Amino acid sequence: MKDIFQRIFFGPTVAGILFILIGFYLINNVSAEDGIPTTCVPNKGVKFDGVDSDKLVVLQNEVPLAVVYVSGYMPRPPYSFKFFGPELCDRGANSIMMIKGGFYRATFIKYFEPPTLGQETALVEPAQQ
Repeated sequence: MKDIFQRIFFGPTVAGILFILIGFYLINNVSAEDGIPTTCVPNKGVKFDGVDSDKLVVLQNEVPLAVVYVSGYMPRPPYSFKFFGPELCDRGANSIMMIKGGFYRATFIKYFEPPTLGQETALVEPAQQ
């Protein structure tokens, strides 16, 4: 009987203690914010243009700068934007904005990559004489 008692209670007790210790370590030493950097775009000197029901394109001098993914479906255009910080970020308080009077959150910001100078886009230098 003592052997059955040990099998029933000893295994779950050890597993439970390990689960608690691992959870305690993760809570105190690992943070999602540590591994994921915050991405921001300026609010001044740029234009925001809705391109999909949940995406904005940020334009600077009519050149696409970044795509901003929004937390919900945006209302129909024309859009009016209001920001609450000096820049729009995908984390924290600066991720909150108003679009046509409703609150939305920027959930992800992806900058466009600069053009590469590959074969098809390489600048051709004139031959030296």
